[in-house]
This record gives sequence, C-alpha cells and structure tokens, in this order.
Amino acid sequence: MSKQQPDLNRRSLLKALTLGGTAGVAIAATGIKVAHATETKTTTSNTQGYQETAHVRSYYDSLRG
Repeated sequence: MSKQQPDLNRRSLLKALTLGGTAGVAIAATGIKVAHATETKTTTSNTQGYQETAHVRSYYDSLRG
C-alpha cells in the first residue's frame, strides 16, 4: 500500500484565499481609504493627441536623474 501525498498546491490556494478574505475584512473594518490618482492637464489649445500630464513629467524627470 502506498500512502497518498497531500496536494500542496490546493492547500496553498486555500490558504491564500483565506488570508485574502481576512485582509479584505480587516481593511473594511478599519475604514482605510484607497488613494485615487489624479492628473492635471497642461494649458494647451489643442485638446486632442499628446498631453503632458504630471505623471508623464515625473517619468521624464526620472529619466534625467
């Protein structure tokens, strides 16, 4: 008789689902608010096409450094 090996993938999935659900309940219970990203538009007369937003400017600044 051979002993059946436990399915570790299934156990890790169940553990992750349990921890994820617990974390979701903890966040909801503490009232932590999620940050929302905002973009500011530059003053240009053309509203179509390329727009240099704050996000794009910060990316360009990171390339210079």
